[in-house]
Amino acid sequence: MKKVLVIGALCLVLVSCVYVSSMTWSNPSVEVELQSPIVIKPTCDKDEWNNNFEGFREGLIAKEEMKVYVRSCKW
Repeated sequence: MKKVLVIGALCLVLVSCVYVSSMTWSNPSVEVELQSPIVIKPTCDKDEWNNNFEGFREGLIAKEEMKVYVRSCKW
């Protein structure tokens, strides 16, 4: 009778370990989820916008700087 209880307990522990390990590894995305930071973009003034584009057209402002400016404005 004791052998049956010991074997039953070992089987139960083995099944529990397999179940727990399958749960842990089946969905790793839960551990990796990241929250995106909240970005507050300023509202760009129309005159500032026009002046920057005029400077870009004249070659005073580089293309990369203009990309950063356009992406930083709230539309």
